[in-house]
Amino acid sequence: MKYALYPLQFDTPVHFGCAENGGKLEQSSLTYRADSLFGALCYELSLQGDETGLLHLQEGVAKGKLLFSDLFPYIYDETEGLQLYVPKPILTISSDERRVTADYDTFRQQATQQKRQKKLSYIRVSQLADFIQAMKSGKAFDGTEPFFGCGQLLTRVNCTENVPRPYYVHQIQFTKEAGLYGIIGYEEDEDLDGLITLLESLGLSGIGGKRSSGYGKFHFREDPIEMDELGIYEDDGILYRGLTLTGASRYMCLSVLLPSPAEVADVQKGQFALCRRSGFLSPDGSRMQKKNDIYMIQAGSCFPQKIAGSMADVGGQDMTHPVWRYGKGLYVGLML
Repeated sequence: MKYALYPLQFDTPVHFGCAENGGKLEQSSLTYRADSLFGALCYELSLQGDETGLLHLQEGVAKGKLLFSDLFPYIYDETEGLQLYVPKPILTISSDERRVTADYDTFRQQATQQKRQKKLSYIRVSQLADFIQAMKSGKAFDGTEPFFGCGQLLTRVNCTENVPRPYYVHQIQFTKEAGLYGIIGYEEDEDLDGLITLLESLGLSGIGGKRSSGYGKFHFREDPIEMDELGIYEDDGILYRGLTLTGASRYMCLSVLLPSPAEVADVQKGQFALCRRSGFLSPDGSRMQKKNDIYMIQAGSCFPQKIAGSMADVGGQDMTHPVWRYGKGLYVGLML
């Protein structure tokens, strides 16, 4: 399988809902998950009336010929280029070094560093090996998480009813140097070309919530990168080697994952966290209907072997066609 990386720069604020917290407008997430991205791509094709393209996309995913990662943050530096970040691995590693009792000041400093480490949500790709080594040695990881954007809680007014009612919307405005990137796994070059064109179209309508208010519009910061071992920048080369690594100690999933019933036993051998996924759909193009809630494994979960994952129909009884929830796995190998 071949891989391509595409960096998105947002022209407007974004609102990515948090189903884990009830999906309230007052809360939003920094990243955009692969199942939401897949749904947005399908919806964009349906708006274009491209039933053939929609069927081709769904069949490609179902057969494992097309894979998507969640969208993760990056920082663009004029000297280093794209600095890519991935979720902090969900791992517990036994320390291979005996911890030496330190004096009070040293102990306090180490405790402060460990608290900072726990608060980290993302690790730069080029620092993954250092993070794992720090866990093995029992020492705190000396890394920081950059500032990707500013979250704001804004007051809006609903004027569609007889009595105007205020409500709150949480939005995230990325800095000029920051944005989100995603990875596409593909087998045919034609599929990559079609997805890039579709993503360009999707950028005009936006992703996430409150698109009718102009949220979530984006463009490519630079042309999508067809990844290889050398890489254009430091991080994408390292990431490609991780994506193609065989015989790894653990495989970290870079997308939300929905294991099939036969894969549950393999999931239990790894370390993972769950997330609730929800949303809405419009069966007849006007009224909104809530999708069936489903619990999935979140990105950053680690397993001894790759778990393919599956897709689920979350449309409900009123739908005349399946509504698929993406749950396929895309992995980067880790050496412990």
